[in-house]
Amino acid sequence: DEQQSRRDAHERPSSSGSAAGQLNAKQLSSHISNAGSADALLALFSAHSANLNHIHAANLWNKLGKQRIERRHEEQLEQLVQRTLDLVSSCNAQALANVAHGVAKCGLQARVVHPLFVAVAEAAV
Repeated sequence: DEQQSRRDAHERPSSSGSAAGQLNAKQLSSHISNAGSADALLALFSAHSANLNHIHAANLWNKLGKQRIERRHEEQLEQLVQRTLDLVSSCNAQALANVAHGVAKCGLQARVVHPLFVAVAEAAV
């Protein structure tokens, strides 16, 4: 059933990566694209933040913008904002748009996202 498929997809990272459970870039992109909740997306971010590239960050924000965000997600989202700041200079126009839209849809406090919106705007010109 669909719930079992989601559980299987969530468990797959540890078996398809290296002994440390790390995924290659293509696998991580696939897992982000197939994640079905904010919790699953943020778990992927937490587990793979050191290996996150600009494509992954844009994909995460795009998907997170479509999820129900709760107060308990705020700390991890703030960490994703900080990690995304490191990656903005590598983003193309589509990735910048995905980041900006997803961040806006998540509804984080202005003080948290303002530096990221400034960086996206600067990278876009």
